[in-house]
Amino acid sequence: MVQISRKKLPKELLSKLLLLFFEVVGKKNKNDEFEKIINDLFSETERIMVIKRIAIMYLLMKQIQPVIIADVLSVSLSTVAKFSILMEKSEGVVPYLKKLLQKEKIADFFEDVFDELFNYPGRYGTNWSQAWKSKIEKENRRRIGV
Repeated sequence: MVQISRKKLPKELLSKLLLLFFEVVGKKNKNDEFEKIINDLFSETERIMVIKRIAIMYLLMKQIQPVIIADVLSVSLSTVAKFSILMEKSEGVVPYLKKLLQKEKIADFFEDVFDELFNYPGRYGTNWSQAWKSKIEKENRRRIGV
């Protein structure tokens, strides 16, 4: 459990501290720079916890079954259910994830078109083993969402 003081911060101070946090963490253009800062700020357990929370919401938005999410991410079904409920009130993470899903759907569409045209098992000149591997990998990605 997280250790935090019982004393509440004034709202003005809290908003200034949030702005400082954003300046330190949020305005990074390079992944390695962002990763170094996150590694300095959070323990490994905290990083994994945050990553799993985001992944749960992302997979729920992709309409992956909660049982599969719990199994793939090694979390309980109650955790998945909790985040399903929390997503209804989300004003930050869910809208951002919706934008990511739109981009992903467009990319998946073009990947499907490309595969149908050039890499479909049974087409002349296609490497069958590679085409079947590609098809199976794509089906697994759709099934488990990752």
